[in-house]
Amino acid sequence: FMRKKKQKSKDRLPPEFKQYFWDVDFKTLSLPKDVHSVLGRVLQFGNIKAVSWIMRHVNSLSIKNFIIESGDRQLDRRSNNFWRLYFNLPASKKPLNPLWPY
Repeated sequence: FMRKKKQKSKDRLPPEFKQYFWDVDFKTLSLPKDVHSVLGRVLQFGNIKAVSWIMRHVNSLSIKNFIIESGDRQLDRRSNNFWRLYFNLPASKKPLNPLWPY
């Protein structure tokens, strides 16, 4: 018989974030373990309160690295371009789809 390891309160995501994780078991998420998933969802779908929380809990270098390495895959074009401009990062190299340029 093994006890479930309780998440540390600082690792838990705010309850308001549950709306961004409709497809996973929200109780199992933690910032250290799932930082890429959390960044992807919050940078794309998050409101100002969620983004502010992320900016306080994840250092800007980690956010920038996520955008450079995963932004083309995990963010839609508009969010990816916004965050690249916000952090003064190089433009996306994702090719424009002429049938759906959004």
